[in-house]
Amino acid sequence: MRWTVALLLKLVLVWVTEGQTVGPKKPVPDDNLFRDPNAFCEGCYGMVHELDKLMRSWFNEAGALEQHIDAAILAVCSTDRLRAYVLSPPKMVRLCSGIRAHYEDELGMALLRHYSAKNIQGPDRLFRTVCYKAIPACPTGVQAMSIVRKEKMDKAAEEKRVKDEQEKQKVKEENAKASEEAGKKATGTKKENKKKLETKKDEL
Repeated sequence: MRWTVALLLKLVLVWVTEGQTVGPKKPVPDDNLFRDPNAFCEGCYGMVHELDKLMRSWFNEAGALEQHIDAAILAVCSTDRLRAYVLSPPKMVRLCSGIRAHYEDELGMALLRHYSAKNIQGPDRLFRTVCYKAIPACPTGVQAMSIVRKEKMDKAAEEKRVKDEQEKQKVKEENAKASEEAGKKATGTKKENKKKLETKKDEL
C-alpha cells in the first residue's frame, strides 16, 4: 500500500466526517462467499481480530506505523492465523484475501485512524469501524458467525449453571428433609423405648 498525499487527504476527510461514513460504494469481490453476508462479515471479523494481534505485537518495534500496517495486512491472510473462526481456514483465507485485494485502501485508512488514536480501543471497536463502516462486510442486522456462536455458547453455559444450581438446591432440600424425617423417627423411637421401659417397671 502506498500512502500517497491523496490517500492521506482522504483520511483527513474521514476524520472530519466521523460517524457519517457508511463504507465505499464498490461491488463486492467476484466470489460466492462474498454474496453470503454472514460469511463476508465473519471473514472481516477474523481478519480484523488477527490484524489487531499483529499490530499489538509490534507496538514496541522500530518502524513507522504505516509500515507496521502494511506488514500486518500482508501477513494476515494465512490458514495458521485464521483457524479460530466458524468458517474453515481455506474459506477464511479466501475472504481475507478478497478483502485485502478489493478494499486495501479503506482497510489501511481505518487501521491508521484506529492506531493513531491517543487511547487505542480493543479489536471489537476496530471490527465495528472496519466491517460496518469502512467496508460493506456486515450489513445492518448481520453479526459475525463467531459472535453468534459465542452468544450461543454463553447462553448454554448460563443455562447449565442455572440448572446445576437448581439441582444442587434440590439435593440440599432433599437431604435436609431426609435428615429431619430421620430425626423425627429417632425421637419417636426413643420415646417409644422409654414408654416400654416405664411399662416394665410398673409391671415389676
